[in-house]
Amino acid sequence: MNKVLAGKNLTIDLDEDAPVAASTASEQAVVDLDGGPSATSDIVDEDGDPRDRLPDRAVQNADGSVTLPLLYPQTLTTKKDGKVSEKQFNALTFHRMRGADQMAISAVSEEKQIAVAFARSTRMTQMVMDRLYEKLDLADITDAGRVLNHFLGNGRKTGR
Repeated sequence: MNKVLAGKNLTIDLDEDAPVAASTASEQAVVDLDGGPSATSDIVDEDGDPRDRLPDRAVQNADGSVTLPLLYPQTLTTKKDGKVSEKQFNALTFHRMRGADQMAISAVSEEKQIAVAFARSTRMTQMVMDRLYEKLDLADITDAGRVLNHFLGNGRKTGR
């Protein structure tokens, strides 16, 4: 049986383990879960929290690291060995973390933990990441957090 509500179709197979015969395939129930015309999808994904998936703009690298192009690139002026230079940050590359990283994150105040996690995963010095983090747009911070969540959940297993 097919039903269309508010212009949205959703097919629900109530007996998903049983094979669907050709004659009964057209008799599946169609239910509108959201009831509104503005929804982009009526599919419920039970594979996990979407926040644990990589953002669309993230790139999975061959070594298992993930490069996140920044929506709002940032420039920092740094000084090393007496030489002043400008560093442009167009992307951040994140790596899986280990126990030592978790201990370093836990050792700082709650307010600093995200910046420390970013520094440890991107393998940047804490001083550089502290300054960069202050300048990052919240959209970039949110998606960077999604990259870290991806590693904690179902991300590719890599070595250091």
